[in-house]
Amino acid sequence: MKNKEFFYLQYNKINWQNQEKTKINALVNNHIIQNIILKNKRQSIKIFDIGFGIGFFMKMLSEALTRSYNEITLAGCEPSKKNYDYFIERNSLKKLETYNKTFQEIKTSKKFDFITAIYVFPHFTLEDLDSIAKKINSMLETAGKFILVVANEKYLKGKLRDKRDLFIEKNTFRWNGKEYWEVLHYSDIPEIGKVIDYNREESFYIDLFEKYNFRLAERKNLDDKGFICTVFVFEKK
Repeated sequence: MKNKEFFYLQYNKINWQNQEKTKINALVNNHIIQNIILKNKRQSIKIFDIGFGIGFFMKMLSEALTRSYNEITLAGCEPSKKNYDYFIERNSLKKLETYNKTFQEIKTSKKFDFITAIYVFPHFTLEDLDSIAKKINSMLETAGKFILVVANEKYLKGKLRDKRDLFIEKNTFRWNGKEYWEVLHYSDIPEIGKVIDYNREESFYIDLFEKYNFRLAERKNLDDKGFICTVFVFEKK
């Protein structure tokens, strides 16, 4: 299961386009936009979204930003060709820079005010996370913010305890002299399909980004119709 391509290629086999109908993640997206990004009071703003899927967050973001900023730069990557093509065929957003690549493959000299990763990190293997955190730092402006959304670990433990058919395996790993746990499991997304995720304990992400010159600026749990996530906001020092 350490095949790096597996985690995004699996999205070619599910109906992620149904997100437009189900509005799944709308609450999380709206929280990020209204309570984090729009607090950035400037004339211009630059945002990069890692793993934008069918562009649901991008569209919500663009609508909100148009009312608040004079200069907007939106960019992002989506490695699933199915999802990428679906978005490009229906995209009406202007001045958008997109890549049908993994985040690891992106090469850019641009700096951003915000980088977002909404339920994306469970698709990165442990071996890539140091280089990914370092790259996020290099792509952010000074005092720029990285917004990370993952399943809340307390919620996830309860879910996998009650629905044993979703559980695959639990492992421990050592990183930077400390031990952490990670769990491999199915995520059953209503009207979309079932995918496999790696989720790691939340303290690991705090330690990871602290190593790469970030401070934890905010941490909040959100309940979206019974699904609970944790939203981290890391600020580049």
